[in-house]
Amino acid sequence: MSIRFLILLLALFLVTRAAHAQFDEGAFRQALKLKKNLYLSEGSVSGGDRAQSDFKVVSVRIAANPAGYDRVVMDLADSKRPPFFMVQNDPASNRVLVTLYGKAKLDFSSQTAIQSARKTKTIKKMEFIPLVEADRWMFSMECQTGVKSEVFELTDPSRIIIDLKP
Repeated sequence: MSIRFLILLLALFLVTRAAHAQFDEGAFRQALKLKKNLYLSEGSVSGGDRAQSDFKVVSVRIAANPAGYDRVVMDLADSKRPPFFMVQNDPASNRVLVTLYGKAKLDFSSQTAIQSARKTKTIKKMEFIPLVEADRWMFSMECQTGVKSEVFELTDPSRIIIDLKP
């Protein structure tokens, strides 16, 4: 092999490693703007608009994807962008906790979402936490085993997407 080829391989390795370094395990990261197949097995991901204080959740959809992951989609109304949110993946408890900050209005069937979650391979139990705090809304997903998660947000219409991969 030529020295030029080896230098090119080393450069390619370093660039690839740097691109994936933003998703080091156990870290606190920013939500993606589109799906990139970069999964975290632990840590927190935040996103959304901190200035968005009111939001309305019109559905929480859960479905298996043929590519080998389960997708959770939170559809939001009356906003171009989701409110500030945080998704925490805790492998010690096999739990993913989702928190949306602001004044929540919930206009969806939690039972429909729970029944959909039961049909997935990754989610063992889904719990919607009642609106106790005036400035946030939370729900958790207890997973069958530890999962990797990828979180991204889409706009127009506003959605938060969490892909769970065993």
